[in-house]
Formats: sequence, structure tokens, C-alpha cells
Amino acid sequence: MQLETLGPGGGYHTRLLRPPDLRSLQALFERATDYFEVATGQPPAADEAARAYVAGPPSKQVTDKRTIGIFTGNDALVGVLDALTDWPDAGTWTMGMLLLDPAHRGKGLGRASLTAYEAWAHSQGATRFHTAIVAHHEPGIRFITLAGYEQLRRVDPPPGSASAIVFFEKKEAS
Repeated sequence: MQLETLGPGGGYHTRLLRPPDLRSLQALFERATDYFEVATGQPPAADEAARAYVAGPPSKQVTDKRTIGIFTGNDALVGVLDALTDWPDAGTWTMGMLLLDPAHRGKGLGRASLTAYEAWAHSQGATRFHTAIVAHHEPGIRFITLAGYEQLRRVDPPPGSASAIVFFEKKEAS
């Protein structure tokens, strides 16, 4: 996925992340500690980027994961969107995270990134989109709902977690 004109004023671009990008991804996670504190109650682990790069259900391969970096014009990593293809079933792409550097939030970059991701995924065969958000993350729920996602279900907190999870689906790409 490579888009030269993304976000406000076309000042951003995307590409799939590669192992050499893990140091920049870890630095992004450390700048966006609030994301992890909302999602897990803790700051990112020292190896969070390496784990995020390969994380997924046991039934999927690392090659089924799309970790998309969002970069400024001078190639600084300021965001990440990760997704699994064809999970939980064929044609469904499941987004695990959309995270932006706090300095780049509130400018339309999240919306532009999500829209570009959905269009690209649709061109690759996606017909539905899933995601999950912790129930107490009201800004995230508002964002995904405004993007056309509908709530599927709410699941009580899993053991060891304090947060319920809300699952969402969008049936057609933007």
C-alpha cells in the first residue's frame, strides 16, 4: 500500500512496514503511550513493536498481516494501522489498531488513513471490515461509528482485563 497523497494537504504517505522499521515503530508507541494505557492499562512494553508486528491468531500466518506505516513527507513514522486479511472468514479484513502520534491527531489523518486502507483492502478482495475497541474508549468508538461501522456485540472483560470489548463491522468499503 503506497499512497503519496494522504491526509491534510496530502502531506502524508503510507507503505507496508518491514523489520527495519521496528525501531521507529517502537518510538511511535512510546510517544503514544496513552493508546496503550487506554487499551491495556499499561504503557507499551519494551518489545511492543516486535510483538505487534507479528501478533495475530494462531490460525493466521505473519504473511496474512498488513502493518501499514503512516509517514510524513520527510519519512517520519507518525502512525500505524494493522490488519489481518481474510479473518475471521474470507473477505473480512480485521483491523487490530489505528494509532497516531498525538502531535498528528485531530487533523483528519485518522479518517484519511482509514478510508485509504478500506479502499486498498477492497481492491484486494475485502468485502467486510471488523475491529474491536475497549468499551471505555469513547473517542475511538465515536470515530469508528462515524466511519460507518456498526456494533456487532459487546463482550465482558476477559480474565485478567478490566475492560469489556466492543466488536464492530462495516459491510462495504468506502
